[in-house]
Amino acid sequence: MFRLAFVLSGAFAAPVVLTSENFKSEVLESGKNAFVKFFAPWCGHCKAAKPAWDSLGAEYLDHPNVLIGDVDCTEEKDVCSEQGVSGYPTIKYWVDGEAKSYNGGRSIDQFKKHVEDNLLPKCDVAAPDGCDDQEVAYIERMKSKGVDAAKTELARLEGMKSSAMKPDKKQWLSKRIHILKQM
Repeated sequence: MFRLAFVLSGAFAAPVVLTSENFKSEVLESGKNAFVKFFAPWCGHCKAAKPAWDSLGAEYLDHPNVLIGDVDCTEEKDVCSEQGVSGYPTIKYWVDGEAKSYNGGRSIDQFKKHVEDNLLPKCDVAAPDGCDDQEVAYIERMKSKGVDAAKTELARLEGMKSSAMKPDKKQWLSKRIHILKQM
């Protein structure tokens, strides 16, 4: 019973399941950047990548700018054919609607680095027009404290990267690190 409650709590939230009914609206028309794994359930490499991919999906679940998705090619043959999938897993990403092939590693850290480097919108300290209100306030606060305080804070936050935390807290941690590296 406890195990069922744990699963139902969302602890194992998976990537968005993409089908012929929702692929276009979720990946091509949502305005989000997307990172999508095309797989077959019987594929050994797909099974090996699943834990890291599911963790990534949980971390970016309900993110306003990034979608992590899964397409089961044994069920969604049309989608896979339209996307030129010929082997498993095939991982692609879309930035501003343009598809690109992902050829990086398959660990959670490698997947997260790809999302951070290629899919997340970046806040530029020198031109904060692309920053949200929370980021702008953080930039102002850290500028007022000086360079030494920013370096100390960066070291503290870098040490927290491997800590367990809720996805929204993890995203805010990544944003702050990105900001501090520019100071």
